[in-house]
Amino acid sequence: MRKLGFILAIVTALTVIMAGCNSSKSGSNLPDKPPQAATITKAEYDQIADNSTYEEAIKIIGGEGKIISESGTKGNPDYSVTYQFPAEGKDNGNAKLTFRNNKLISKSESNL
Repeated sequence: MRKLGFILAIVTALTVIMAGCNSSKSGSNLPDKPPQAATITKAEYDQIADNSTYEEAIKIIGGEGKIISESGTKGNPDYSVTYQFPAEGKDNGNAKLTFRNNKLISKSESNL
């Protein structure tokens, strides 16, 4: 009987610990929402020059984009990443910026 009580106490303690590990920062058990990409305007898009760094681009835009593709190994010169930014105030617009070795190599926009 003492063995059963000991096992029950361990199972209860593990259940409480695991339940606490599952909580999000907000205190609920719902998963945290991923951060939303910053929106972009045509004027901001036009300010972003070839060979700009990602940091320079997000300073103009006012926030980070959503990564939509990556290739290569991060930290290597061949590493490329494409970010997408939704258009400000337009449902179907967006801009895509591609960086290789943290330099803008391509940009495209639709309905900004």
